[in-house]
Amino acid sequence: MVDLQTAYAAYYPYLHSVAYHMLGSVSEAEDIVQELFLDVHDHLDSIEHVKTYLARATTNRCLNVLQSARVRREVYPGVWLPEPASEGDWQQPHQVVEQRESLSYAFMVMLEQLEPMERAIIVLREGYDYPYSEIAVLLDKSEANCRKIYSRGKKKLDPNRVRPATDQAHMAACVELFVKAFQSGDSSTLIRLLTDTSILISDGGGKVNTAINPLYGRERVVAFLLGVSAKRYAHLTYAMAVHNGQPGVVFYENGNPAALLMLEMESEDHVFRGLYFVVNPDKVQSCTADGRISEELARSMNRRLNG
Repeated sequence: MVDLQTAYAAYYPYLHSVAYHMLGSVSEAEDIVQELFLDVHDHLDSIEHVKTYLARATTNRCLNVLQSARVRREVYPGVWLPEPASEGDWQQPHQVVEQRESLSYAFMVMLEQLEPMERAIIVLREGYDYPYSEIAVLLDKSEANCRKIYSRGKKKLDPNRVRPATDQAHMAACVELFVKAFQSGDSSTLIRLLTDTSILISDGGGKVNTAINPLYGRERVVAFLLGVSAKRYAHLTYAMAVHNGQPGVVFYENGNPAALLMLEMESEDHVFRGLYFVVNPDKVQSCTADGRISEELARSMNRRLNG
C-alpha cells in the first residue's frame, strides 16, 4: 500500500517534469500534478501500478490542457514563449529524475508548432526514452499509430536544434561576454556574437512593452538590444543559471526578477542563433520560483490524512 505522502515524494518531480515539457508552463504543470494527487488520494491504495497510473493520468490531463491552450494562444498578445524551467547554477545543474537528457529551451519553442498528440509522443520519446509499447499504453493508442504520429511530428522540427550544446563552461563565458556587451551598449561585440540568421523573440504577454513580432538578422536584433538596454537593462543586476539545459540570464530590478533571457548557441561557431526574452511578469516569477509543494496542497493533504 502506498500512501499519499510517499507517492508524492517518489513521483512528483518526475510527473511535474513530464507535464512541464508537454505544456511549456511551470505553473500549469504544478496545477495538474497537485490536483491529480488530491483526486487519487481516496483510492491510491487500490492502484496496482501507481507510477504508470499517475503518468497516464498526467499525460491525459496535459492533452486536455493543450487543446484549450491552442485557442488561448491564438489571441495571446505577440508571441507565446514557454516558461523556462530553472535547473540550478552553472556548477551544479539539477538533473530531473529519470529524464534522459534535458529538452533544450529552443526545442521547447519548436514544440509549440506541433499538434497536442504529436507533442505528447515526442516528449515521451525524446525526453524520457519511453518505448513505443509504453507510450501506446499511456495514450491508449496502438504502437503503429504512435510511430506514425511521432514520425509526422519529427518532420516539422529542425533536427539540428533537438539538443543543446554541452560545454557549459564555454557557454558561461560567452553568455557573460554577451550580457556585458548588452548592458554596456557594445554593438561591435554583439554583432560578433550573432549571425545573419539570428532571431530574437520577446514575450511580454501584453503586460510589458516589447517587440510583438520576431526580429530576424543581427542588425535588427542588435538595434533592439541597444534600445531596450538604454531604457531599462543597463543598470539592472543579473545572475546566470541553467534553464532547460541552456544558458539563462535572470535580470533583477531592486532585488526582484524582472526578465529572463534564454540564449541558443551554435555549438560549432560559438555564436548565438536564438535569443528568447521572457518579460511577461507572470512567467518570470513562475520560472524563477523555487519548486516546492504548495501551501494549499499541504493543507489539503493534512485535512485528508487527519480525517
